[in-house]
Amino acid sequence: MQTYTLDKDLSLSDVEVCPLFLGLFTQGVDMEITWVQCTSYDEAKDYSRIIYLHEWNREPFYWGKAHNSFFGGHKRKRDELEASGRYNSGYRHWIEGCLQHGAKLYIGQLNEAALANIDEIENYLIHTYGHKMNTKVYEPRRKLSVSHVGDVPSSINDKP
Repeated sequence: MQTYTLDKDLSLSDVEVCPLFLGLFTQGVDMEITWVQCTSYDEAKDYSRIIYLHEWNREPFYWGKAHNSFFGGHKRKRDELEASGRYNSGYRHWIEGCLQHGAKLYIGQLNEAALANIDEIENYLIHTYGHKMNTKVYEPRRKLSVSHVGDVPSSINDKP
C-alpha cells in the first residue's frame, strides 16, 4: 500500500467526493447545528446551506433544507453560490403571516461534518423530534451525534 503526503491540510470543502465516502469519513465526527430564530422573511432569506424548522406551539410543524439554495429571495450570486431561494419572494406573505400569528422560524447553520450529511441530518431531525407536515421520513441508517447550540428550538429543547 502506498502512502501519500499532502502539502496542506484539506477540508471537506476542498475536494469533491461521493456522499458514501463522506458518510464514512464523518462517522464518529460530532455534527453541530447552530440555530438562529428569525422573526421575519427578510431576516431569513439570505441563509444558505441550512436546515430550517417551522415550529408552531413548541412543536415541529415542518423541517426542510436549503442545501444548494438560499432560504428566500430570487436567483442571485453570493460568495460562491449562485442559486434561487427555496421560498422565493412570492412566499413572503405566507411566512410573515405565520410568524405574526404564533409560528416560529429557525435556521440551522451546519458545521462542515453536518453539511456533508445534510440529507441524513434532515431525516434524523424529522424522525427524532417529530413533524406535522413532512412526507418523506425513513428510519435513520445510523445513530448520529448532533449537538445543538444558539437559539435552539423549543421542540428540540423540550424533548428528553
